[in-house]
Amino acid sequence: MTFGEKLRVYRNGAGKSLNVLARESSCSKSYLSRLESGERRPSPEVAGHLDSLLGAGGALKAAATRDREPATPLITDPAAYGDALLRLRELGRRHPARMVLSMVHGAVATLGDARVAAHLTEYASWMAQESGDTAGALTLIRSTTTLARRGGARDLHAYALVRRAELLLPDPRRSAELAAEVRANRRVSPRVRGLAALAEAKALALTAAAREAEAALDLGAALLARPPGDPDPFPIGPSTVADEAAATGGWAMFDLGRAAEAVTRLSAALATTPADGHRARGLLGARLARAHLDLGDLEQAEEVVKAGLDMARRSGSAAAFAELRLFGQDLRRWPGDRLAQALRADVAAGLTGC
Repeated sequence: MTFGEKLRVYRNGAGKSLNVLARESSCSKSYLSRLESGERRPSPEVAGHLDSLLGAGGALKAAATRDREPATPLITDPAAYGDALLRLRELGRRHPARMVLSMVHGAVATLGDARVAAHLTEYASWMAQESGDTAGALTLIRSTTTLARRGGARDLHAYALVRRAELLLPDPRRSAELAAEVRANRRVSPRVRGLAALAEAKALALTAAAREAEAALDLGAALLARPPGDPDPFPIGPSTVADEAAATGGWAMFDLGRAAEAVTRLSAALATTPADGHRARGLLGARLARAHLDLGDLEQAEEVVKAGLDMARRSGSAAAFAELRLFGQDLRRWPGDRLAQALRADVAAGLTGC
């Protein structure tokens, strides 16, 4: 068990929340959270202090010492790590991101192969993002870029730039520029170029550049439909939603104010998403519910958002929670409507503690 895992066990055993332990230890809550997730390692002094506070009898100090020792690779066959990555991605579909992130960190710590480490680190960035830690996700993406270059993983190196563009969506013009660079790079696979075009379309929609966004969506769909050529031995990019072009298209249409088209495309994307794809279903369902609201269809929005809320709570998706909060805000457009008021109450109750 790692230091972070032991810290969580002893903290829970002592009946202390992160807030309480932060106050007693003079450490910030975010720092303690990162210790528990494995994103940070404690100094010997901090480990000893927490050990004393929680009455761990030296167990936390010992775990911190072990974590600082050079890791001995437990698995030397990259194919075995490929299997492990696939299993982690399966877990990530439906389980809280923080739990899966801790497991990914543990796998990377035992690995010396730069190519496989790059794939695991890229997936860790996704789990960090889904935990609500954008800064941590960006740091992991930078590590992915370095590892992919070292391991000669050209497609993954390019996809890491796409991921960075997605994380920079709050600055849509910069995001679109980064994605366009990858989309125009003919040395990488059609799949990665297609994903880059979709990321570019999502950013362009935020700038109200409708024609350019539609062109990027069409190009992305066309590129993703091409034969993969010489694929990377490990999966690159999202794998839960079968029709990624429809999902991104629906997302972009909503941002362009074209709610009817958003409903059509998002519904098609959800239809291709497996029942255990809790993370994807929660996020797409929340955006679809918002599109129904824009069309004034509260009853349909109610049906969709309740399913989306259930999926979001199962997966702990920060992105889905953010979209559901926006749904709650959208409902303010019906101040006297009983159904809208009831929906707001249901969403607020469902998001309590998230």
